Amino acid sequence: MPIERLQPLLTGRRAIFETLLLLVCAPFLLFPTAASVGTFFALLLLLASWLWPVGRRQWLPRTPLNTLWLIWWVWVGIAILVTADPDLTFPKATGLLLGFAAWRYLSLFICDATRLKAALAAFLLTGLAFTFVAFFSVNWFDKIPLLSGLMRWLPGQLITLPESQPLGTHANQMAGTLLSFMLLPVSLLIGQFPPRNWASWWGLCLLTCSLVLLLVLTQSRSGWMGALAGVLVLLALWYLALPPGKKRCVVGWSLLLILLSLGLALLLVALQRWQNLWQDLTQPTLVGSLVTINFRLEVWRWGLTTVGDFPLTGTGLGAFRRVAFRLYPIAIAANYDIAHAHNIFLQTALDVGVPGLIVYLGFLLLAGGMTWQMMRQNAALRPAAIGLYSGVVALHLYGLTDAIALGAKPGLLFWLTLGLLTSLHQESRKTAVSEP
Repeated sequence: MPIERLQPLLTGRRAIFETLLLLVCAPFLLFPTAASVGTFFALLLLLASWLWPVGRRQWLPRTPLNTLWLIWWVWVGIAILVTADPDLTFPKATGLLLGFAAWRYLSLFICDATRLKAALAAFLLTGLAFTFVAFFSVNWFDKIPLLSGLMRWLPGQLITLPESQPLGTHANQMAGTLLSFMLLPVSLLIGQFPPRNWASWWGLCLLTCSLVLLLVLTQSRSGWMGALAGVLVLLALWYLALPPGKKRCVVGWSLLLILLSLGLALLLVALQRWQNLWQDLTQPTLVGSLVTINFRLEVWRWGLTTVGDFPLTGTGLGAFRRVAFRLYPIAIAANYDIAHAHNIFLQTALDVGVPGLIVYLGFLLLAGGMTWQMMRQNAALRPAAIGLYSGVVALHLYGLTDAIALGAKPGLLFWLTLGLLTSLHQESRKTAVSEP
């Protein structure tokens, strides 16, 4: 049989094989120390599969991100080698490897409209699975007075995940997990309006409302600000992409209404009130006290100092939480786990150095460029592209005061998002080439 006829068959079988392999390996890479032997074989199988050629198929697709990936792994490798805390670095390294495997899989095998729809559905299900697990392992806290009554009805920490802290999942991490995928159904709702399939449309409405409620229950001010910024970006992108018409007017007025409401809320809180709050962060507000700002200021101070001391390599992947106490007189109890630098960009520089941070910013900028091309040129892919990238923006604005660190378990959703945007971009280019 000629290779041209054999190729589709081989590609289809390879896609099935790599799908099953990724599903089998994922739990071991997410929880690498829970079953060390299984993790070793998962890594071995994953790497071997990448070196196994099938016909003329590439082991890595041609995408705008390939050069960045090469440089990224050079600096991640350096960050692994320089660490003084391999027990902290190893789980982060396997998490990043799983993220790359997921990106590669999506970019290589999600190559038509049917698979794209299935991949988007799987992405939402993955986000819901992470949220479900977080909901029953989260350490709920009572921070905002208006929600005190509702918080009593929530279940306590019913499960404990492997490799997790004794106190359970932090509610802020759950908020970041939600931001990673919750704007996709919002964008799909806009794309499907006016609805042709009312069951699907109302299903997306119910999903969106449920995710918003969960975000409120986390009481994460960082999460709320990230969600607000993500919605503003989503509406702005839709307004720029839509042709003149009724839908564009509705989107534009919605964007203007939110901006005016936000401006009015800021004006109602007088400048003197802001000054008083900053001078006494323990004062009660509608969203609780702001006393945690002092904690963040202390972590940011020594985080910046650490980046200045280790600009090229960082402190080692995931190691800052111990290095901070080992090298600096940080004014936080030594037995308290700061987890990360509470700023995604600062934490990335601490993990993989300033060059690694530059590469990470390159991922974000190229993802934005791909999204811009798709939303302007391909109406069919527009809802998914805008929803996915708005989630990236929301996650990183949340990341100004908190972080889902590199290699963290819910961080897989970011790499999945990057893989889906790459697949959408490839489909968009294929469609553009095929059009006369």
